[in-house]
Amino acid sequence: MTKISKFTMIDLPPRVNFGDLIFRFNRLSSTMDFARRLAELHFPEGTSVLADEQTAGRGTKGRSWYSAKEKGLYVSFLLRPSSSSLNLLPLAVGLASAEATFNLSGLDLQIKWPNDLVFQGKKLGGILCEAGTSGQESSFTIAGIGINLNHGHDDFSPGLWGQATSLFILTGKTFEKESLFHLLGQSLQFWYNNLEKGQVSAIIDQYQKKLSFIPGQTLIIKNQEAEIEGQFLGVDHNGGLKLNLGKEVKTFYASEIIKVLS
Repeated sequence: MTKISKFTMIDLPPRVNFGDLIFRFNRLSSTMDFARRLAELHFPEGTSVLADEQTAGRGTKGRSWYSAKEKGLYVSFLLRPSSSSLNLLPLAVGLASAEATFNLSGLDLQIKWPNDLVFQGKKLGGILCEAGTSGQESSFTIAGIGINLNHGHDDFSPGLWGQATSLFILTGKTFEKESLFHLLGQSLQFWYNNLEKGQVSAIIDQYQKKLSFIPGQTLIIKNQEAEIEGQFLGVDHNGGLKLNLGKEVKTFYASEIIKVLS
């Protein structure tokens, strides 16, 4: 286990640009966990943790995130958003990730609400945002991003065959993770700053344009209670999914899309 000492904080700037302060590892259990420890030691916003390989990477809802060695970008950013930005932060991170990947590869990715990057129905990347506190007045969010760059079919576990893809599979080209990391830092800083400035409508508008489904389509979603079918109406000002259930319109947050119908 890597140790972090509090003396590491000496002479650190109060704020850095995304990607300026970087912790790099050949192998790490989880970039999310390491970034959380940095947050608890009051490292500045924008600090990032990169790993060539994760042995215990994770996604949403307790799922593991498969992190093939030196095949993808596995990074977590330390953010300290205002309370008004928390609900929309995953949307801003999703936009930044899709934009950076497009600038690298030319592939126009879509977003499967709330946190998957997809291309032609297959998952190419994922986003995980976890909030925490390090004292009564010091809150933070760790934004983890995993993007499949140079995976071949055999680099995915059998359970992911047919579900996952990579930039290499889609284009036949290999890509440098450092190039994507640099582009991601730029895009994340742009979208995050706009979120902090209160540009909610613009972010939601752009996010809806990137969704892998459109208003009017029927979705089947799953929450803790049941599977629910409804017509997609849009994303609300808190990032929730608005569905017409026939007798009523409801907004869902902690849910997962199971299937997109007509």
